[in-house]
Amino acid sequence: MKQYFLYFKWLFAITALLGLIYAGTLTLHSAARAGERENTECLTSERVFDYGNVLSDKEENKLRELIAKREKQTGCDIVIVTLNESLKEYARDREPDVSYEEFVRVYAEEFYDENKFGYDKPIGDGVLLVDNWFREDNGKIYTWLCTVGKADEKYGSALVDHLLDNVYRYVEKNPYKAYKTYVNEVYHDMTGTGEITAFLPYWLPFVLSVVIALIFIAVHWSYKKGKKTTLATTYVSGGEPGMNRKEDTLINKVVTKRHIERSSESGGGIGSGGSSGGGGHHGGGGHSR
Repeated sequence: MKQYFLYFKWLFAITALLGLIYAGTLTLHSAARAGERENTECLTSERVFDYGNVLSDKEENKLRELIAKREKQTGCDIVIVTLNESLKEYARDREPDVSYEEFVRVYAEEFYDENKFGYDKPIGDGVLLVDNWFREDNGKIYTWLCTVGKADEKYGSALVDHLLDNVYRYVEKNPYKAYKTYVNEVYHDMTGTGEITAFLPYWLPFVLSVVIALIFIAVHWSYKKGKKTTLATTYVSGGEPGMNRKEDTLINKVVTKRHIERSSESGGGIGSGGSSGGGGHHGGGGHSR
């Protein structure tokens, strides 16, 4: 057994090195901080505004604790607002032609600005989720993610849709889980960490290396190396092999050249570009259910 471990020592060395790198990466991510909060003008320290009464007091406190941790890691204010009222009059007083699906957008942007949220400065880096449980005249419930500052730069439409899809996966049956998912998704998106990476233990690569080695030994144990009983000259007359010498001799070389006409025209790929939509300093997107 010892010879197998010695033979595959490079495998163990590489796996151990990967394990150390992996553990170091997790340590750096867990210790990552965005620096101290610089916004001293924010009008509130509250981050969970459950006006729709869909959370228990215990759930609100757990969300506050999680948000406090994630804000330091992301450098963004993270705010949750639940409602259970029509925003039609509120929104159209401010934007007369606004559509139903953007009532929550108007509310979210006003709420963010009025409270001067922002980790780095008033109306600075941060996100705000407004989930209105009221069914508007058109029969739909609307949710909006408002992004500001570096969060606005990070969140394109695809990333916004992904986050809100994950929130909607739980929101009807378990609002707390949905809003916890929102907070953690912001953390993963803003720091570049993945959920799978976050939950894999650092010792896993070492265990895998041992398991792989044991499986290999079990499979190949019956093929242990033995003595050679047959040599290359065993069945050769006289005990010495005879070698026939063959050579290839170059007799003549013919080179043919042909001129190929080429068109002077060339084609290029078609690229596309886009600019960020919306005005001002707010970004984000919404869903309905």
